[in-house]
Amino acid sequence: MLRRTATESSTSSPSGSFSSVDNHNQSHSAPRTPTKLAKTRSDSIIDLTLGSPSSRQLSQKSQSLEDISSPPHPVRPSLGATNMRTYAGKSRSFLVALPAAQLGVGGLSRSNSDNAGLDESALIGSQEDEFELEESYTDRRIRWGVDNSEDDPRPWSPPPEAASPGKRKGKGKLVEAPPVPLPNGMMNDLKSITELRSKGESRRFLDDVGYLFEGLEASSPLSVRRASALEIVTKLCEPDFARKAKAADFLERTWQVLREAGAGNGDKVMDTILAFYAALVSRDTRDLTDLVGRSDFLSALYNMLDGLERANDPLWLISCALSDAELRRAGIQRADKALLAGLEKLVKKKSGLFDPDETISNRLLVSTALAALPSSCQDIVHISSLLRIFQHELAPLPSRISVYGSGLPILSPLSASSSLDAPSFGHADNCLRLLDSYLLGRWTSSGSSQSQGSSADTRLDSDREEGLAAGIVSLCSVCDVVARDPEHEEHSIAASNCMESALRVLISLTHDDVQWCQAVLDGQLALWIVRLVVQSQRHQSLGNRPLKREQEAESDLDDLVADGERAATSLDRQCLALGLLTNLAQVSYAAKDILRTTRLSFQCAGKRACTTVCHCTSRVSALSCLALVYSQHTKSETEDGVESIIRGHMAVLFGLLMRDCPDNQRILLDTLPGTSDKQKLERLTEHARDFTSFYVDFTRRISQVVHSHSQSQSFDLDDDDGPIEDLGGFAVSEDDRVGKMLSDSHGEAVANDVVSFLESLIRSSS
Repeated sequence: MLRRTATESSTSSPSGSFSSVDNHNQSHSAPRTPTKLAKTRSDSIIDLTLGSPSSRQLSQKSQSLEDISSPPHPVRPSLGATNMRTYAGKSRSFLVALPAAQLGVGGLSRSNSDNAGLDESALIGSQEDEFELEESYTDRRIRWGVDNSEDDPRPWSPPPEAASPGKRKGKGKLVEAPPVPLPNGMMNDLKSITELRSKGESRRFLDDVGYLFEGLEASSPLSVRRASALEIVTKLCEPDFARKAKAADFLERTWQVLREAGAGNGDKVMDTILAFYAALVSRDTRDLTDLVGRSDFLSALYNMLDGLERANDPLWLISCALSDAELRRAGIQRADKALLAGLEKLVKKKSGLFDPDETISNRLLVSTALAALPSSCQDIVHISSLLRIFQHELAPLPSRISVYGSGLPILSPLSASSSLDAPSFGHADNCLRLLDSYLLGRWTSSGSSQSQGSSADTRLDSDREEGLAAGIVSLCSVCDVVARDPEHEEHSIAASNCMESALRVLISLTHDDVQWCQAVLDGQLALWIVRLVVQSQRHQSLGNRPLKREQEAESDLDDLVADGERAATSLDRQCLALGLLTNLAQVSYAAKDILRTTRLSFQCAGKRACTTVCHCTSRVSALSCLALVYSQHTKSETEDGVESIIRGHMAVLFGLLMRDCPDNQRILLDTLPGTSDKQKLERLTEHARDFTSFYVDFTRRISQVVHSHSQSQSFDLDDDDGPIEDLGGFAVSEDDRVGKMLSDSHGEAVANDVVSFLESLIRSSS
């Protein structure tokens, strides 16, 4: 501890007034002070030039004041240039040193021999001590860089000397001095993002969750690792925690720690937690893309997906409410059941990833994360795993159609007996979306960054022989029944989305491929696809009908919005169905015969008895049903873009069905609106020609956009182009599908051939 010390009494006063010396005080010498750092305030106020009158008056005055008000403070003669001062006095200056330049500041003249060899620092009075300035701790911290981040890649450099407030350059020109740099941490420019993370919220967040990583160490017991991993995914369901995790690079580190802890290596609980974690990360595509580029995310998920089936899917078996004995036969112990049941509730209630009525499974979690990935991140080496799990999902569907026709429900409630044949529409939809992006050539090879779209169809030849086409057609039929059945209203949205994805896959498979068209074609598909076109037209008419004023007052706004959404969805389905029919009629002659011989009623609602074969009394040919839909679109010759596109597309489709098939010509001409065959053909030709002109102009504009954005992944269309899906089989909403259409330039040739064929029919009928 610092204390006051006695002054030396052996030193003599410079003026000779201090003559008495205490022998006791001589034994206590004053401590040595370091060199003084700053000039005192009194130096700048009083002229203390050596030998000046002011300095002599100040010296005499200070001596007289000391004689009167304070006991003598003798000064010990200095040896050499040792300037000592004590901690006594009013200033209590903590031994601040005096620089050599300030010697003589108390009025001493270096030429004065009387003062030679004396300690001049003792003459500095209390007035000077009051204004002495020492370097503060803040300045020292800045000078030594104590507060700088250890992770800052740039070394710290002291701030430049403060410039003068301003200097005049030339005559009257005031040059502003550069701004004085602020101390560290006071609104100065951020050097790096690492500095912000090390001092701010991210550092505190990582410190708070550090115990979770400690519990996931490989040396920890399995129960501790499971508990720590479960707590991580539980916290990630909270929006605030998820936001902090994204800012602190917590997601990538957590994936690595989970993998090192054994997740994805066979333990059912840890594998389930890893799948759930991947689904949680997929909520933000940017985080998911970063994680794929820096870890084994893709390969780990496909490896888990490859071995998953209904019989060994932990969350699926928990959702089916199997008994402990049945779970034990599936490899799930009683202790695992409690953890998996908690995970199933966490996914369904807190994650916000799925609808409350969705059946949760490990397959669904993994496929959700994979489907959220950009297609450019996918690798074609994993297509075999995708097809294998998709085939397994389609396997029990054909039997569900026959069961429904016999009077049983199309879907059975989840139970131990139905756990092995109940479909998961969400998982099937994810598989279809992944397969569609693969067929469009958007996947890349691990050995090349270029797309492998040219070999996409040939890779599926073996799956076509194994019944993949029949399975997709069965999936479409089941989805159509579930979407319309009020008993399964909780699954209607998922079934509708799955059906639209299946239509897109069928369009990609049958595009200029005779073998796939033959594999897809059968009576069941023709009946279902024509019924879908008719029912979509009926829903559009109900959704777009004008309401009277009293009906508008009675109708609820939510009901009107719902009707509009259903009408838009029905339009999308109708365009997709027409596109599939166009692909079939374009390359397969059998499609013309099947559509002519398939019979159904225009008012058939697709009830249980008419699932595979229509038994309604007012049955007509499927071609006649299509002609009636075309007639409804031609009743109002409006300039609506959607109406004109659908009319033109159906006109091209009728031309394909009538070419080289006189029986189809007769059926269509008997049903089309008009007074004579020539008038009917002229209107049909006009609509087909308008569609061809629009198609050529559209493809030209899109080609320009594609050429200007050849280096990018996607491109935007102008709002006045209308929905691309309205082109049916010629073009749909995806930019890659449009690019595929433009690359072969086959659609324009087909449309022009149809127009030429219709013109020849007009000449022959006149």
